[in-house]
Amino acid sequence: MKKRIDKILILVFLAALIPRVLAAVYAPHQPWQHWDVAHDVVIARNLAAGHGFANEPGHPTAYRYPLLPLILSVFFRVFGERYIPFMLLQALLGALTAAMTAQTGKKVFGKPLALSAGLFTALNPELISFTRMMLTETLFAFFLALAGLLLTGFLEKRSFLFAALSGAVLGAASLCRPVALVWEAVFGLFFIVRGENSFSSRVKLLLTMALFTILPLSPWLYRNAAVSGKPVLATSGGITFWLYGHNDAERADENTVRPLEFMKINEELNPRNYFTTGEGDPADMVPVFNMEPSYQAFSFEQRVVDRMEGLNEFEADRELNLMAMEYIRGNPLPSLKFAFENIMKTFAYTEMSGRMNIVLCMLMPFFFLGVHTLSVNRSVSWTVFSCLISMLAVHFIFYFDHRFRVPYEPFLALLGTAGIYRFWQGNLSVREKISLIAGVFVPAAVNYFLVWGNPSG
Repeated sequence: MKKRIDKILILVFLAALIPRVLAAVYAPHQPWQHWDVAHDVVIARNLAAGHGFANEPGHPTAYRYPLLPLILSVFFRVFGERYIPFMLLQALLGALTAAMTAQTGKKVFGKPLALSAGLFTALNPELISFTRMMLTETLFAFFLALAGLLLTGFLEKRSFLFAALSGAVLGAASLCRPVALVWEAVFGLFFIVRGENSFSSRVKLLLTMALFTILPLSPWLYRNAAVSGKPVLATSGGITFWLYGHNDAERADENTVRPLEFMKINEELNPRNYFTTGEGDPADMVPVFNMEPSYQAFSFEQRVVDRMEGLNEFEADRELNLMAMEYIRGNPLPSLKFAFENIMKTFAYTEMSGRMNIVLCMLMPFFFLGVHTLSVNRSVSWTVFSCLISMLAVHFIFYFDHRFRVPYEPFLALLGTAGIYRFWQGNLSVREKISLIAGVFVPAAVNYFLVWGNPSG
């Protein structure tokens, strides 16, 4: 069995690697096609040139999570400002993610689930597509899959080594997206309440995990405290106040030199139309749920820009959050409706591009049945469920975009393939039949009632 599993892992790795390499080499995404990519490249360029984590020399920022620009800057130093080498790294990470998904599936049902979950992850068109984009999705998905393996091992072994390794990986993942910290908190709650060893032992293990989570975060938090006086992971408003200044939302400050990537993308896509509804009126957006795009909407509202006048990046970030809370207090029911829709859109069939994702369409009817099926292995189920709960909780609070779902799609593949495996076995219990029916109708209802207009969400 071990030899067979090893062959399966190799097969899954190659099935994932080949299309990702082809996508990176023959269809690379250019920085000027997406604001986030453009900003990552600008910061990486400044890091490689010795200007620090900055929008431009002399303008440090904490707006971006640092790990991707940092790695990209190393590639710029070694290869020059070429994008393909970094995308090939992403192809490798994507292939490893698929192999690790297969390995996690193997822990539940051996060969059948290892092969199917691995191949669904390997051939997921959305995961392949993001290989060619210099965004955090591929890197973060790799960390989630690796953390999944380590947390499963932690539950099986209850060792301090697995606690330390899991914490370090989750800390590194938080430098891509801090939602990894939410996952750790939910997982810790599961473990402290339902763990089998002594309470003091559980506390020591979780404290070890927390300590090693802090280690990768410490340099970045120290840098932000030293530069700006606030040890934060990131801000929401940094790029707005750099690009547009405080006194005229339509024009940059005379001292600001905007990179060519931003100038070109603003020609290709009008930020007012791309980021906003109601011609830039943030009252139509529920700001707290979408702090990253809403900063751009706010930048077109002069009354809001006036409220930010004279504030630095961290003060402006605090003011934006206060404005968001003001909106929620004034509009509680629309805010709640928006939050519920965000959670449900996890079950949308479409990708960020608006295309149907054939892999998710095949898996979604079996998600809820897969929940029952994975429960036979508590180590895997605790790990997968705690991750998905944390991600859905964040979707409830923040704006949903299809690409925010991408990093945990390997775990969705595990759920779907586990459900398919159980369905194939037959003799479903009443609860399992109800789960299967829910899996058929919930995504269909979500896509019919909640996905409208721009198919990318």
